[in-house]
Amino acid sequence: MELTFIIIISFFISFTWIYYFKLIDLFEQERKYYILITFILGALTPYCIFLFDDYIIHPLGIRDSSNPLYSFLYFTFAVGLTEEIVKCLPLLALLFLFKMAINEPLDYVKYICISALGFAFGENILYGVMYGHYVLVGRSILTVPAHMFFSSLFIYGLVLYKYHNKPFSHIFKYIVVGVLAHGIYDFLLDFEIAVIGVILNILFFFLIVSAFSTILNNNINTSPFYTPKKVIDQEKVRKHLFAFYIPIIVILLIITTIHKDTETALSVYIPLILWKSTILFVLIVRLSRFTIVPGLRKKVRFEFPFYYKSSPDRNDFHLLFGLLTVRGESYNEAAIAVLYEEEIKVIPISSTKVYLSKSYAGIIEGKLLVNETPLYLLKLYLNETKTKFRHYIVKSKTSGVSHTEDDEPIVSLNSIDEKNNNKLFFQEWVILKKKK
Repeated sequence: MELTFIIIISFFISFTWIYYFKLIDLFEQERKYYILITFILGALTPYCIFLFDDYIIHPLGIRDSSNPLYSFLYFTFAVGLTEEIVKCLPLLALLFLFKMAINEPLDYVKYICISALGFAFGENILYGVMYGHYVLVGRSILTVPAHMFFSSLFIYGLVLYKYHNKPFSHIFKYIVVGVLAHGIYDFLLDFEIAVIGVILNILFFFLIVSAFSTILNNNINTSPFYTPKKVIDQEKVRKHLFAFYIPIIVILLIITTIHKDTETALSVYIPLILWKSTILFVLIVRLSRFTIVPGLRKKVRFEFPFYYKSSPDRNDFHLLFGLLTVRGESYNEAAIAVLYEEEIKVIPISSTKVYLSKSYAGIIEGKLLVNETPLYLLKLYLNETKTKFRHYIVKSKTSGVSHTEDDEPIVSLNSIDEKNNNKLFFQEWVILKKKK
């Protein structure tokens, strides 16, 4: 009975992140049987590790050691390298069997992550059987996403080489980075001083969250199928991830109470959930916030997914009572995205002191990024025949009320001074409303 439960929970943990890729893969959805094949092959790959251990690792006398240096080398090469190699096998099989399945940068990362989720599914079953189902809480929040992070780093060099004319050496550079990240993560889990190891492990986990987010964002922005009418709905991503995770954690808590006792669940399990829920909150929020600008590709950095921000936006998410802000685009672009290349009404909010004397027709023609702030190019028609027009820059309102009751975005209307280095001058707040 417990084995069945472990299998079901392990599957839903992996399925949560497979569905996440469906939500963020904006421009070209993958065929379900490609995903299924990759996941099944990935679920079999943990058993390939046994072959590595029996025929390569153990015959060479490679073992974990009390010596920190030897231990680090063991976790990096005997564990990290072998696991990343086997997680790459389903991707190679897909490339060989279905060459048309992978036709944009995100596909490489997506499929190797699905393979990693299959690997994590198989691994979770093994760990659940060996140590009990309660280990699945920590593994669902940390280990399962971490497997995706390592694999995305492992393959990203190939994406840069294939799509961005980077030297062939980038393939090996990111392979090394992915393997090192995996080795460091596992080494810290096995750290001799447990409390310090746990803290360092979580801090390192946060660093690779940001790297993974940047890799995803870069690949989405460089898709050949880009269209401005599609953006990631942040709220939808967060809602679905929390909707999947919360029942999993609650069910695990209930089962622990049944199999153990209420005192064990309350004294051990609930504190574990509380601090790991904070990690989950940061993870979900950071991986829902993307800046979708065609061609924009940022440098992959290992940085914390939160920082101090002196003037937070209304749509920001905070930690430590507002002291820290989670990184990423704070404004949910979903409301503006549906207005791209559609005829809209530009309606001034103020009825007294206004720059526009009335409502005008217009159309959003483009998007640009200035100092990591998304701006939108608005073509405003000055007469009913649309023979006269003027361009403005509009910017999302991120403090106070940012939408109407009908979810119509409120934006700042800014004129462009071409004689003064294209400096922007704020004119007034307006509502963008789709014409019916």
